[in-house]
Amino acid sequence: MLLSHLVSTELTSNNLPTGFIWAGNGIFRSVTRQEFKAVVYHREVHTPGLPGLKQEFKLLVPPVPHTKVKAIIERIQQEPDLEQLFYLYWRGDWTPSTDAPPGGRSEASNPCGANPLGLCDRWEVLYPEQECTPSTCIAGDRFPEPAVIEIHSHGAARAFFSGTDDLEEDGCRISTVIGKSNGQLEIVSRVCVHGLFLPISSNLIYENIHLHCNHVFSF
Repeated sequence: MLLSHLVSTELTSNNLPTGFIWAGNGIFRSVTRQEFKAVVYHREVHTPGLPGLKQEFKLLVPPVPHTKVKAIIERIQQEPDLEQLFYLYWRGDWTPSTDAPPGGRSEASNPCGANPLGLCDRWEVLYPEQECTPSTCIAGDRFPEPAVIEIHSHGAARAFFSGTDDLEEDGCRISTVIGKSNGQLEIVSRVCVHGLFLPISSNLIYENIHLHCNHVFSF
C-alpha cells in the first residue's frame, strides 16, 4: 500500500521532492542527502496523462580522490584472499562555486583518530575492526554512524552483489564491491535507497578508478 506519494505533473530532475512519486511510467522513490541525490524505480504502473520519469543519480560533492582510492586498493591487495570492509564519510561542506576542487585541502578539524589508513580530509576512510574470511567480513561495530559509501572486497571472487547484500543494504548510501583482488580487479557500484537499488558507474564516485579496476556495470 502506497501511503504517501506525489503525482508527477511538471516535475523535473531539478525540482523533485523526496519521497514516492507517481509518474506515467511507474512509481519512483526520490532521495536527497548532502552527498548525493537519486531517483530509483519502485513499481511498474502505467498511468496515461502523467509525464514519465527516469532513474538517475548525481553526486553532490567531489569524488573520492585518487590518493584514497589507491590506499584502499593497496590495503585490499595486502590480503587479497580475504573479504575486507571500508566505510567512507564526507566531512565538511562543499559547493562548486566557492569551495576547493576534488581532492582539496585537508581540514584540521576532522582528525582521523584511530583510522589505520591515515586518510583525513573531506573524505574520511574508516577501516573498522573486522573478522575476515575468504567469503565473509563481519565488522565489530557495524555502522558506528551512517556511512555515505560502503566498500567491501570479494577476495578472489568476482565483483557482484549477493543476496545477503540485498538483504542488509536497507539504508540510503552508495555500495561498492571490489572483486578478483588477486588479479585484475573488478568493481561494481550501486546506490541503495531503502531496499531499492540503482546500478551506477564507479568512475562517478572514485577518481581515476580505471587505473586499478575493470568496470562492471551490470549485476
